[in-house]
Amino acid sequence: MNIGILTFYKVANFGANIQGVSTYYYLKNAGHNPIFLNYLSHRTEDELKKGYNDSIQVKAHLDFVNNVCIIQTENLYDSKDVERMINEYHLDAIIIGSDAVVQHHPLLSRIHKGRRRPFYIAHPVPERMFPNPFWGVGFANMIPAAMMSVSSQNSRYSQFSKSLKSKMRETLANMKYISVRDTWTRDMMLAIGTTQNIEVTPDPVFSFNYNAGALVPSEEDLRIRFNLPKQYVLVSLHSQSLSVSILDELNQKLKNHGKECVVFPMPNGVKFQHNFDYQVNVPLSPIDWYALIKYSSGYVGSNMHPIIVSLHNAVPCFSIDHWGTKDFFNRTVRDGSSKVEHIMGVFGLKENVRPINAGVCEVSAEQIVTALQNFPKEKVRAVAAERYEQYKKMMEDIIDCFQKK
Repeated sequence: MNIGILTFYKVANFGANIQGVSTYYYLKNAGHNPIFLNYLSHRTEDELKKGYNDSIQVKAHLDFVNNVCIIQTENLYDSKDVERMINEYHLDAIIIGSDAVVQHHPLLSRIHKGRRRPFYIAHPVPERMFPNPFWGVGFANMIPAAMMSVSSQNSRYSQFSKSLKSKMRETLANMKYISVRDTWTRDMMLAIGTTQNIEVTPDPVFSFNYNAGALVPSEEDLRIRFNLPKQYVLVSLHSQSLSVSILDELNQKLKNHGKECVVFPMPNGVKFQHNFDYQVNVPLSPIDWYALIKYSSGYVGSNMHPIIVSLHNAVPCFSIDHWGTKDFFNRTVRDGSSKVEHIMGVFGLKENVRPINAGVCEVSAEQIVTALQNFPKEKVRAVAAERYEQYKKMMEDIIDCFQKK
């Protein structure tokens, strides 16, 4: 079958690149023809064009995707463009997801206290607001479509109006299959009133070694190119959520266990101060990013996909968690909306998650080191194997629903 993939994949985000490539190779290995439908807004397109010219890291993300994902459409800006590609590429079906593709952020949830003014209103790009093609709008009634491990990125669904939920429910009714990546998104779907059976299913990164493992460089090659110590723990933060003194203590305690801290960049580089001896710099290819986590002795950091890569490879990990809904004062609300807290809970590792509040994570170096040292590798391997089996069943169910037409 010719199967379109509609997700965030061509963006300056390591995890989004890797999850898209995982789906691409699953379909390719199964004998199908995967085609990326490159939907984005004009606003995002302008930002990516500027980033490609101005940022060596944005260029690294986009070059990786363009080199690996051979078949991609031109830029698509709305549902009519997607409909046009359905005919041009003779698509038999479309997979939407994974990643945070079913977002909508009501006005009240976008009002926050400002630094220089009483308040401000955030204006998300159209890809993050209903209606848009990620919801199947405009084409899900004309071609088999499935939502695969989709996420709402902690959208405040309790604030959705009745009329909005009615419109969402109408378009979701056209889906042949729906699964979600976290319980918050499942509860959002139920609140909308969809009648489909909604399962919580794995992110495609949980199958990356099986789907696209041939792309991953060897550990020896990686150590030579990045001049890595024998045992290293990656530390990756959005900001100074851990103080320099805590980072110094963390570094010393890990050294006592024969490990070295290595600074691991975000797509926008390193934005926190430290005194570590080792640092990975940008530009960094997404496949090297994946391999650096896979071969590490531990990961401590703020994003979700590095945690998933760690769990997939049974690498000890600790989350400095900034995810979750935010109140008017931009404080994180611990209401179960954090996608990191969800996935760590699946593995029985909620104690390995600490939230960031007001820019600071209240955790000691001793707590982090103890969590890494006591990490239950065999249990994690067993749960990761279960996740892979769940992933395979999900993909088989999706293909089956396409073939039933």
